[in-house]
Amino acid sequence: MSILKSVALKTVATGIDFPLQVFDRIGEFQTLRDLLADLKVDCVIDVGANRGQFASELRGIGFRGDIVSFEPLQAEFEFLNKAFAGDPRFRSRRMALGGRSERLEIVVPGLTVLASLRRPNFQSRNSRSEMVDVGRLDQVLPELMPDWASRRLFLKMDTQGYDLEVFKGGRAVLSGIVGLQSELSVLPLYEGMPHYLEALATFEAAGFELHNLAVVNRSADNGVIELNCQMRKPVAVR
Repeated sequence: MSILKSVALKTVATGIDFPLQVFDRIGEFQTLRDLLADLKVDCVIDVGANRGQFASELRGIGFRGDIVSFEPLQAEFEFLNKAFAGDPRFRSRRMALGGRSERLEIVVPGLTVLASLRRPNFQSRNSRSEMVDVGRLDQVLPELMPDWASRRLFLKMDTQGYDLEVFKGGRAVLSGIVGLQSELSVLPLYEGMPHYLEALATFEAAGFELHNLAVVNRSADNGVIELNCQMRKPVAVR
């Protein structure tokens, strides 16, 4: 038994409770940093950017490539652009992404990171709705990035139950995507959202392999509510 493991076991045996979410997040950020470097990613497509939390995390872990963010909510989009006004390698588009081009109503709870094109299974004060434009990634990306096919793209999806629709709308550009991250709900937070195992199977069927699962949210009894799933193309096809 290693010294580190021995110390860890003795510490836990004392009954001390450590903040699990802190350790979960540190491990996730370190894994993401190493994955982006190993895949030689030069552009991250940030779908469901909200106010730029993930983009800020990317810069925080040292990623210096291009970031293309998609955010449909007007107020959050304006905040996002102000936050990255001084970043020359940041671009954004005010729209949602999905399986087809259309205009849909998005439900916006008081906590806007939970906004979704699906109806929530939870109660939220101050909920409202907006009509937003929805487009396909494989139609929008060639316009924003004509050289996409020669890039090393990483697709991040955090759309509160709509990630598989986003993925469906990117089928024609998957050849340029070497890795992805998707938020999976173990507990269904929105109506009609796919089971997390269905999401994993869909990504695997498209040629991606599981790289890491990181806990995003835990329940009061420390059970898993949501996971961030990181996947990558196999070495032979990257």
